[in-house]
Amino acid sequence: MNEIEKLSALYIATLKVMVLTHQHNHWLSKGDTFYADHLLLQRIYESASQDLDAAAEKMVGLLGDDFMDYSYQANLMSKLFAKYSKLDGMKSSLQVEKDFVKLSKTVYDAFEKAEKMTLGLDDLIMAISDNREESIYLLGRVSL
Repeated sequence: MNEIEKLSALYIATLKVMVLTHQHNHWLSKGDTFYADHLLLQRIYESASQDLDAAAEKMVGLLGDDFMDYSYQANLMSKLFAKYSKLDGMKSSLQVEKDFVKLSKTVYDAFEKAEKMTLGLDDLIMAISDNREESIYLLGRVSL
C-alpha cells in the first residue's frame, strides 16, 4: 500500500471512529445538560456519518478499494479507539474532531504532492473540514 492509500485508510478509519465516538457519547449523555448534549451529539454524528460516506465513495472511486481492506481498517480503528477511550465523554468527541482536522491537512497535502488531487476531492476535503470545524466550535461551547 502506498503513502496515499495509507493516509486515505487512516482518514476513513478516523471518520468511522468519529461517528461511533459521537454516537456512543450521545447514548451516554446525562446530567443537567442531558437533553442539549444528546441532541448536539446526534447532530454531530449524523453529519460525520454523511462525511464518512462521501469520503469513502470518493476515495474508492479515485484509488480503488485496496486501502479499504477490512482487517487494515479494523486495526487502525482499534488504535484510534484506544486513544480516544482514555478521554471522558465530550472531551473524546472534541479531540477526535480536532485530530481529524489536522489529519485532513496532511491528507490534502499528500494528494497535492503526489499530483493526485482532483477538483472534486479538493472540494470534498474542504467541505468535510468545514463541517468538522463547525463541530469543533459547537463542542467547544459545551462545558467539558
